[in-house]
Amino acid sequence: MARSENQKEKLVRLIEIFMRRTDEEIGLTMAEIIEALSEYGISAERKSLYNDFLVLEGLGFSIVRLSGNPPAYTLAERIFESAELKLLVDAVQSSKFITASKSKELIDKLKLFAGAKTSGELDRQVFVEDRVKSENSSVLYTVDTIHKAINSNSKISFAYFDYDSAKRRVLRHGGERYSVSPKMLIWSDENYYLVAYDEREGLIKNFRVDKMVKTKREEELCSIAADKYKLNPADYSRKIFGMYGGKEELVTLEVKDRLAGVMIDRFGLKNSFIKTDFGFRMAISVMISPTFYSWVMGFGEDIRILKPDYVRDDYIKRLKEISRVYGK
Repeated sequence: MARSENQKEKLVRLIEIFMRRTDEEIGLTMAEIIEALSEYGISAERKSLYNDFLVLEGLGFSIVRLSGNPPAYTLAERIFESAELKLLVDAVQSSKFITASKSKELIDKLKLFAGAKTSGELDRQVFVEDRVKSENSSVLYTVDTIHKAINSNSKISFAYFDYDSAKRRVLRHGGERYSVSPKMLIWSDENYYLVAYDEREGLIKNFRVDKMVKTKREEELCSIAADKYKLNPADYSRKIFGMYGGKEELVTLEVKDRLAGVMIDRFGLKNSFIKTDFGFRMAISVMISPTFYSWVMGFGEDIRILKPDYVRDDYIKRLKEISRVYGK
């Protein structure tokens, strides 16, 4: 491509150069700007750059002159503050559902908004290679498909996999595709989950997004039966444990006083604490599942299930089964 044709890129490249290489303290001289543009095969003259600055200002990108000899130029404002970018970078790095390669790619894009000094600070936030990360590179596109399906009230279909002991992906049900009515996406325990209505089984299910493959938005509209489930994300997250679905039940717990803060953190302030000799009693609406029992078990003798009887009896049965595994 001839250098003269590259003039069409000039304004876009100028914005990129200012965003990547300058900040509120560090600017570029005219000679440095001309040199930076030449790296993209774009020729520029000092006089034409002044005109370009005026055009950029009309587009909302104000270029200011810093003191010094020779004078340097920088962007007046940034889209993100330094602290905001560091927060976003940390979120990308720690997200299990984003692959390692996609994390690096996203962080590099975020650095475009960082400026000269902050970009270097983001570089020093070394990516932790041994963090557990998803191996499913299509997760971001799956999330996008789900959002579009929810907005258009459309069903989605997908295959779902687990791992076997040889660390191989094994599709559930021989690869038969699930077809569900998506309700919402929830972030829980460092994973993204789809909450959806399965018309065939007539219930709400949860699916790990990073285990969904070949996700497709269907032309068919969501099941009318799904409309009866008015799910509130915050309320749903309080009721479910480890995103394992189950029968919703009002459970009465008796809890030691020292766990009051733990109960408030988990269930909020709306539940009444009734004083007892043990500590206090509270009633909570939860989904009964193995992970709920595991949560209760984690507090040992500090929590006991009072009602309903079948939940308490099932919990006791599970404790006995676990005890038998270890023998005498």
